[in-house]
Amino acid sequence: MESMWLKYTLLVEADIEDLFVAEVLASPYTLGWIEPQIEVLTTENGYDYAENTEGPLVGYLFEPEQDSEEEHVARLKEFLTRWGGQVTLKEVEQVPEENDSWKEEFREVQIGNWWVAPTWTDPAILEKAEHVLWIDPGAAFGTGYHGTTQDVLLFLQELEIAGKKVLDIGAGSGILTLYCALNGAAYPVWAVDINSQSEYQVRVNTANNHLPQEAVQIVIGDVCKNEIANQLLEQADLILVNIGGDENIAMLPVVSERIAPNGMVILSGIVDWNRDAVLSAYEEAGFAAAGERHSDEWVTILMKRNA
Repeated sequence: MESMWLKYTLLVEADIEDLFVAEVLASPYTLGWIEPQIEVLTTENGYDYAENTEGPLVGYLFEPEQDSEEEHVARLKEFLTRWGGQVTLKEVEQVPEENDSWKEEFREVQIGNWWVAPTWTDPAILEKAEHVLWIDPGAAFGTGYHGTTQDVLLFLQELEIAGKKVLDIGAGSGILTLYCALNGAAYPVWAVDINSQSEYQVRVNTANNHLPQEAVQIVIGDVCKNEIANQLLEQADLILVNIGGDENIAMLPVVSERIAPNGMVILSGIVDWNRDAVLSAYEEAGFAAAGERHSDEWVTILMKRNA
């Protein structure tokens, strides 16, 4: 017989989103995602869509159906009273349990002395693992499989991270951010990504690795824009840019402005044919190459800011 779940649609006031997510992750409920409400607009070309940035957010919780729907809803409403009316139940829907076969695509991988693994990994597989970074990819890019991510992690394992202020541009699901947080980087480690889904997934993975939420500061947006760059820390000892060759060059003004004297930068997402352009741009800006790794056509470069 097919297992059924209850899907709860909630309205969440934006100013308590962080608190709500943190408490739900520690609750018996499964958090799906949170997103702005979408409004359908009528235009002369037909229809268009827009985010309602002033109203409450829409959140989705899931729970396996074990009792009557009325009993489940009563318990949920009691759970929601802690937010004093800032989280309300909008809709309840019965849905079939999702097939977990997609999880087979995301398997554990060893990178240097560390393993990157999703939380559903068989514990026996990691029984002898010395270090494990728990990463569920979700809707944000970042599984640990890509050569660029692996090469950055290998460089990080060679560096002294403890006490360093770290800025991770293109954080995705938070692999590099959380590695630094787990290895003693100064709190918070700054995680920046243009994908709004990254924020939720980094929070999930922060909890997966038993780190406090204050271990990471998440910024969503394009750091090439002043309004986003102005939200960042003033100086970082280590900056990670794992996006792409052209993007690495585009980030150079922000990197130059935010890097501390003698700071280190790891540039990745570069391909063989634009390696020289990236390297030349950073050398002209006062950086010197301190190491280089290659995975197929992908290039990762460790650079140091000249004093």
